[in-house]
Amino acid sequence: MRLFALVLLLSFALAQTHVVAPGETLFAIAKRYGTTVEELARLNGLKDPSRIRAGQVLRVRPVAEMGLPKGRLWYTHPVQGRAFGLRVEGYGGGEAFFLEGRYPLFREGERLWGLVPVGALVEPGAYPLRLLLDGAEVNLTLQVAPGGYAKEVLALSQDLEALLKDPGLKAEREKVVAACPKAGPLRLQGPFVKPLEGRTTSAFGTRRQYGTLFTSYHEGPDFAAPLKTPVRAVAKGRVVLSERLRVRGEAVILAHGPGLCTGYWHLAERRVRVGEEVQAGKVIGLLGSTGLSTGPHLHLEVRLFGVPVDPLPFFAGLPLP
Repeated sequence: MRLFALVLLLSFALAQTHVVAPGETLFAIAKRYGTTVEELARLNGLKDPSRIRAGQVLRVRPVAEMGLPKGRLWYTHPVQGRAFGLRVEGYGGGEAFFLEGRYPLFREGERLWGLVPVGALVEPGAYPLRLLLDGAEVNLTLQVAPGGYAKEVLALSQDLEALLKDPGLKAEREKVVAACPKAGPLRLQGPFVKPLEGRTTSAFGTRRQYGTLFTSYHEGPDFAAPLKTPVRAVAKGRVVLSERLRVRGEAVILAHGPGLCTGYWHLAERRVRVGEEVQAGKVIGLLGSTGLSTGPHLHLEVRLFGVPVDPLPFFAGLPLP
């Protein structure tokens, strides 16, 4: 069963092309795969991004390949605010170092693989990647591409502005990060499923002005839907947090594998308990407007080793080469 799950997972991860459906736009395709129109146009040599045709095969996930002293390395290109993947052959174990973070490489069969987060506020540019493979060091430079994020201003009531000044907010954030285990089995068995039927009202990475207080960025997309709409687990996981938080309101966190968790904020009610194993699509709560919220919506968050990354690419599978 575990081998079948791995094959299923890799089949999604290795899907590098997309066949254009009738009426489909490049913008919709870019959104589906968590990339940009500009990147798809560059990748496919499109002079006019508005001119694509049904049945056309597009490359959607660029992969780089290079030789190593004892094997080969494949990697997806890093983008501001997203996770990128590594695959290594010819080595028995290792780890990756990028942007001051240290990330394990996991062995599966004859290969090593790993996921590396890139923070949404990381400046686009060249950064060193260091691999430690069977004790040998490999160094290369990766170019982080811009995420192309928009800007928005949130008008907040005095009560909500007061909430953002609460000195306990730092402790809440630390609790959310600490809830996600850095080790454990990989539970993901394919792409994320939809958490609900609703429209996206604010994308991940959007630069936000919070009232008169400060500017930051949105750590996950918001989905608007009617109050009490069922909210479902996007993937198989274990409940590692289920409680009321000050800013995030009624909140649930699921662990899906080493360092990978999803968070569901602002629920009206929670329907799972800590320690519970849930399947993809299970109702874990009902949509609400609790905590720092200006209306009924679900805020979906993906954290990889504590770093928020864009959930959209995970709806096409793990971002592995």
